[in-house]
Amino acid sequence: MNPVIGIVTCGFMNERQFVPQTYIHAVEASGGIPVLLPCMTEESLYCHYTDLCDGFLFCGGDDITPFLFGEELLTDQGHTDLITDNFQLSLMRQITSAKLPLLAVCRGMQILNIAMGGSIYQDISLRPCPSVNHVQLSQSREDVSHKVTFSSNSMLYNICGDSIYTNTFHHQCIKAVGEDLRITGITSDGVIESIESVTHPFTIGVQWHPECMYSVSTPMQNLFLEFINFSRNSKVIHLV
Repeated sequence: MNPVIGIVTCGFMNERQFVPQTYIHAVEASGGIPVLLPCMTEESLYCHYTDLCDGFLFCGGDDITPFLFGEELLTDQGHTDLITDNFQLSLMRQITSAKLPLLAVCRGMQILNIAMGGSIYQDISLRPCPSVNHVQLSQSREDVSHKVTFSSNSMLYNICGDSIYTNTFHHQCIKAVGEDLRITGITSDGVIESIESVTHPFTIGVQWHPECMYSVSTPMQNLFLEFINFSRNSKVIHLV
């Protein structure tokens, strides 16, 4: 049975909510049924999303409002939208509470981390040590830019091996890791590129964009296939 995958909209643009086609294609090509989940302001209705969907995909997008992780604005980089932030953080907490499969990409990984009590650097330049450029300038978003090395006891290690070259399009990154999450992937400059839950069967956050690499990378295809497989069985009731 094909699982229903809720793809959370990235945000608003000219009074429209949007999701790039690459996310939809990756889910469909991996055997999932993509369903777009728009921002709603009534939190009591979010339970209908968790009833409807077998797994959830959080996409990339703009920056996160700093006071939501205990800071004032420190940079003139990026744009924020409090309505989108509050919706995604509240929905993320409901999904993690329900322990449904979750793949969180780029901003999505940062939303996951903040929802679990963590924090982020508003700009990579605010880190206390030098960093490589994490906003690549390539012609194609499927091109790779830097190397990510994985922990040997992680799901991403099992899916991708000990390391992989990925694309990169982010100027923010994780500072303090949230509760029940652990670091599973870093770049040469120490930037956190992936996190996983220590309590949920499949909760993975990646800072790069696997959906853009889907057509050229077998490991990224395998990442989506694993996500879909876990989602397929997320609500199966086992009778004794």
